[in-house]
Amino acid sequence: MKCSLQMNKSITAITTALILCTLTTQCCCFVSINDGTNRLAAHYSTLSEEAQTATQPPNFSATATFNHDIARTLFPPLFFTLYHKYSNQNQQDDQEIAIRQHLKRPSPFEDPSSAQTAERMLRRMMENRYRSDGRTVCPDNRTFNLVAGSYGRLRCRNGVTKVPNIGVVWEEEPKLDPQYRMQMNNNNIDATEEMISMTSTDKLQELLQLQLCLCHYEGWPDEIRPSVDIFKRVLRRLAWRSGNIELNSRKQTSDAEQALQWLKFMNTTLPQQFALEGKHATICSPDSTSMSYVIEALASHRVQAYSERKGTSKHQKTLPTMNISITEMANEMDVQLESTSIPQEVPFSALQKAEELLLMQEEMYELHRNDKAKQALAHSYKCLLEGFGRYAVTSGSSQNDAIKRAHELLCRLEALCDAPSSSYASVIFALSISNRPSAAAVAEEVLNRMLSKLNSDQVLNANDVSNAFSGCIAAYVKNHDAKNADKILFEMIKLYESDELGSDFVPEPRAFGTCIAAWSKYDPTSEKSNDRGRRWVSSPRQRLHNADRAESILVELERVARKEAAKNTNKYVLHATPYNIAILARVQTLETISQKTRWSNEGIILHAQSILDHMEFEMGVAADPYTYSILLNAWTKQSCPGNEKAADYAEELLRRRIEDVDISKIYSDDDPSAKTVDDVWPNVKHYSSVLKAHANCRSPAGARKALSLLSEMEKRFYDAKVISDDDEDADFHVDQKDAAKPDLVCYSIVIDAFAKQKQLSESSSVAFRLLRAMEEKYHAGDMSMKPNNRIYTAVILSLAQSPYSGDEDVELNNAQRAWSLLDEMKANDVQPNSFTYNYIINCCAQEASHDENEQRISFEIAIKAFQELRKMAASSDNNDDDSCSTDAYHPDSFTYAFTLKACTNLLPPSPFRTKVATQVFKESCKKGYCNDEVMKRLRWCVDTDNFHELIGTDARDVRINDMPSSWSRCCLPSKRRR
Repeated sequence: MKCSLQMNKSITAITTALILCTLTTQCCCFVSINDGTNRLAAHYSTLSEEAQTATQPPNFSATATFNHDIARTLFPPLFFTLYHKYSNQNQQDDQEIAIRQHLKRPSPFEDPSSAQTAERMLRRMMENRYRSDGRTVCPDNRTFNLVAGSYGRLRCRNGVTKVPNIGVVWEEEPKLDPQYRMQMNNNNIDATEEMISMTSTDKLQELLQLQLCLCHYEGWPDEIRPSVDIFKRVLRRLAWRSGNIELNSRKQTSDAEQALQWLKFMNTTLPQQFALEGKHATICSPDSTSMSYVIEALASHRVQAYSERKGTSKHQKTLPTMNISITEMANEMDVQLESTSIPQEVPFSALQKAEELLLMQEEMYELHRNDKAKQALAHSYKCLLEGFGRYAVTSGSSQNDAIKRAHELLCRLEALCDAPSSSYASVIFALSISNRPSAAAVAEEVLNRMLSKLNSDQVLNANDVSNAFSGCIAAYVKNHDAKNADKILFEMIKLYESDELGSDFVPEPRAFGTCIAAWSKYDPTSEKSNDRGRRWVSSPRQRLHNADRAESILVELERVARKEAAKNTNKYVLHATPYNIAILARVQTLETISQKTRWSNEGIILHAQSILDHMEFEMGVAADPYTYSILLNAWTKQSCPGNEKAADYAEELLRRRIEDVDISKIYSDDDPSAKTVDDVWPNVKHYSSVLKAHANCRSPAGARKALSLLSEMEKRFYDAKVISDDDEDADFHVDQKDAAKPDLVCYSIVIDAFAKQKQLSESSSVAFRLLRAMEEKYHAGDMSMKPNNRIYTAVILSLAQSPYSGDEDVELNNAQRAWSLLDEMKANDVQPNSFTYNYIINCCAQEASHDENEQRISFEIAIKAFQELRKMAASSDNNDDDSCSTDAYHPDSFTYAFTLKACTNLLPPSPFRTKVATQVFKESCKKGYCNDEVMKRLRWCVDTDNFHELIGTDARDVRINDMPSSWSRCCLPSKRRR
């Protein structure tokens, strides 16, 4: 019976409700009510009296009508999402083509709204079916396929290769179970959750769960039971998403475990009451394609990768995700299903489970030898060997076993069919990280097998071939075989020039960089010894040959880049890395600095700097911070007393970069806030290298240049623009600016440069001024500028080199000022060491005043420092007089020499001076820290008779080597620690 009621405005809601109640008691209801000109339609079929009291088998004759309604909901967006292009009449036809959308409909490939509408219609059908005890229309396979297909059409990828393949993601409210309205349909989702994050893969699993629950409720009829294609749709999505680390880290069960669980559910038997009715024994017999999807999911599974990154994403939404529990669903259906998990502690456990499925798939292929099963088996081989190769690259445990297994699977895949080029590339990359000496030869053999496909009809992917060449080169570089790596590189260049693979095949720049790196460390003498791969090549001639070879490979790289640039393609972009390696190879040819090698070393660095000029000015490749670090470090090592020119070259190179930065700030419209700290250079390391170069000159001019550069650095940072700042609510924050901020190292270098200058009368004043500037920043809240032991000690050393001429505490002498610095160290929780006390004693000994009172104060401070250092050593764990201390908190030979120097300079000749000198000398001999300097200071401090009595000989020229060895047992350089 079919009834159509015309709605009138005079009909009340109560009358409408009475009509609907009458219809629902007599018919199978699907009612739609519209007021005004619309009509109320009710489709129903008369039921017998028995059907009103008991649930009848499902009747699918009326389901087609509802399927048509769902299809009309889904398909219009497909047909009416049209885009038209038109050109403006006021402009030329080829310029500024505008694009508009004809009908404002969301795309069904990117927006899930139409699919959600169809899902609501499906859920309403199921709710009516459950609430009417089976008297309303029942959804069938077609109904679920329509809704699942609408979600399956949503795009899996975002269209950008750098974006993780999460696909279309939306938010929705948790759905209620159609059968039990008070229970949540989404497993492991709390009913109090307002929104959950949903993807098409999760939605397909949810719909499959609904279909299985309905199928169980209706007695597993064939019209509702999911087909193998429906399971394959879900397994294919899970396999694609299995390698997504970001998404799997938020789920309780990984996609690989979920896919394996679905496969086991397919193989489970029906409950006994349904199996006796002549139904199929299993829920759905999986085919070879289903198993291949599960193998792909297991092969893509990365337990260690996503478990380590679990919860580390800072910008991820905190919305919960849906986690369907297949085990709980099976228990509700009285189906026996064991839970499946992939243990993380077992190496490549997911791959082992995939191999078990592969054996089952091979048996299935032996029973059904057809093209479809063959393609599925080949796909499984490909996925599994790539999984082993990926595991070998990303994991350190069981690496060789994984590589061996990947190679075996490749051989089996080649025996079955033509292996894809990606399989060869995966195996070669796995071999490239192997520590076995034979791995490189095996990688070349696999590469030759791959290239043999060029003579056949099989089409090779150009990117896979390029990756395979790069992996083979890396395998030889891993074994420190630069010659064979060079051979493979030129084979790749030859294939590129032959154009056999078309214009898509281009050698990768990283292959050239890897080969250049191999030549920069190549040493043929290490091939027959056990020191292969050492970073320094012993032979100067070999280092020169390596640098020349590296530059010749760089020329080949530039030739390929020019050829690609002539094609007007922007795909081939050169970076600074290959040039950096070539520059480093040239710098490694430097010899030890001496008067003879000074000029030759200067020419070598200038030659390396010419590579930088060629890179920037001719090739248009921007240098990076590492480029300048190599050259600045080279100039710093050549800087020494008498070679101030090297420091000037270093500063000239630094100012070249500073000028480029200043010019770019003037002509660039970029927002400074868009920069990061890594984008700011020259950085503090570049400045510190130049400061160190000036300090190494150990000249007054070098110290003044270092101070001038530090002052300029401070001014540039003060005038720089802020690119980012810390939390404003904090007590103190340091703004990140587009200029380098002077740090503790920069100040320490400049203070050391002045502390070692005796010719500068202002050395101690400058050192004190820099120290006070650091303390001011530290007390203002910049914790990184807290002066350390090295800086305080250097300032004390400056007092020993030159008298203080500043305005701070002018009534104090140098000894008192040095002791006040020691008190400041202790107040600031900075631990002094033996160097600090030694320089205090030396500063006291250098007291230039002839006032007896000043000399007495200085001597008291020297003895006080000596006693404190002795107490510090006595409080240490090692109190054995025969043992030598290895820390920096005990008296050493400098301590005893400076103490004897203080006795000589501050005490008049007297028995008291002799007594103090005798005790100091005897203690130095007892502790094993007596050397030639101590004996020289003793000779100046006591008379000749006492000196000969103390050393036990009357010889005039006495050295420490003539004395007992126990006196100097701790004076070896290895015993001194700073």
